[in-house]
Amino acid sequence: MIDNLALDIVIGLIFIYLLYSLLATVLSEIIATYIGLRARNLKEAVDRMLNDEKEEHKGLLSRLGDSFKLTKNPKNSRITNFYNHPEIKYLGSTGIFKIPSQFKAVSFSKTLLNLLNETGYKTLMLNGNAKMKDPDEGDIKEIPVTQLSKERIIAALDAIIADHKKETGKEKEKIVLDEETAKYVLNLWFDSYGDLVKFKLHLEAWFDRTMEQCLEWYKRKIQIILLILGFMMAWFFNADTFTIISKLSKDDKARERLVSMANAYAENNKEKLTVAEVDGTVGERQLQDYNAKLDSLLGVKKELEQDIANANSILGLGGWAPDTVNVSVDDKTGNRIYTPQIDRNSLSEEDKKITSGPIGFDTSKKWSYFFRLFIHHFFGFLITAIAISLGAPFWFDLLNKIMKLRTSVKQDTNSTNTSTGGTVSPLNREA
Repeated sequence: MIDNLALDIVIGLIFIYLLYSLLATVLSEIIATYIGLRARNLKEAVDRMLNDEKEEHKGLLSRLGDSFKLTKNPKNSRITNFYNHPEIKYLGSTGIFKIPSQFKAVSFSKTLLNLLNETGYKTLMLNGNAKMKDPDEGDIKEIPVTQLSKERIIAALDAIIADHKKETGKEKEKIVLDEETAKYVLNLWFDSYGDLVKFKLHLEAWFDRTMEQCLEWYKRKIQIILLILGFMMAWFFNADTFTIISKLSKDDKARERLVSMANAYAENNKEKLTVAEVDGTVGERQLQDYNAKLDSLLGVKKELEQDIANANSILGLGGWAPDTVNVSVDDKTGNRIYTPQIDRNSLSEEDKKITSGPIGFDTSKKWSYFFRLFIHHFFGFLITAIAISLGAPFWFDLLNKIMKLRTSVKQDTNSTNTSTGGTVSPLNREA
């Protein structure tokens, strides 16, 4: 039989994680939109398609640091030339969102085919090479409108590979495609048996396969943002997992109240909380659903304060110290009481000695208190951050499962009562 006390503590903890995760999800979407994370992630994927992998021997720490570079914005001649093509350029808006956050496979194949056709035209008709003249402007302005031609496509790919063999240094960067990429595209051409329609489909399939991985990259980046946000939120709210568990195990009213709120939340939101993953993003409608379902953390704290005198710190004491804290001693236990509540371990040694009266906090003391919280509760904050990074859908689904388990445990407990019902004890049977 599962101990109901332990189960209630787990439910309360999951509900707290859910609340913080919902807030972190909304904040992460705001940050992702502000820094143009989707557009940058897409551009990074296209850059990897057009350019070969650089032969750099990176250590573990260097690769780890590279994973945390969320705002990568590749800048080289090939990616610039590709994004300056009208098919791609006009998919972005004006202002700070000039780079499109998504485009379809047909746009990729059409752009690449046009670039190859233009390169083939220069090679065959102008006796030129496969190098770009001005990536910032694009060569299309100097190329007359011509139909796609098998001869130009194969000529362009041959010219690209040949130019890579004879050019060195910076001159190689002016070639439309990198060498390994050109060889791969040439293989796709051979797989198409010279059929332009099949070749176009092969290019689109290549793009779709890459976008599947691009979606995974985006998810990982969002998870990193959630981890960082989660740690900052845990620090700001002073939401140490170990402290929360300790309070839930000791404060019956707080625990019962949180379980009641979790049950009400699960009942009011029976449909599984999901995230739209059409292009690795949380859509506008999903964000509205999050905002509609999000119980404000401050609102929850206020509700707890109204019903439970000592439970106003369950969601975290808050990382920023108030201007004044009054100290008194409990006559029964002899323990110090801080009003409003504060983390005693993070006080200075001098303030810890005060047994009665006020403790004043100027700006300097507040910052000192804030950073001492980081030292004393680092691992508790880290666990909270990891939990938040798992995402609101994970905790919502787990909350529903645990609530069902709790209900079944209660039913099993009640079913053991045999004092009522139609069963007659053998001791009471008539002889």
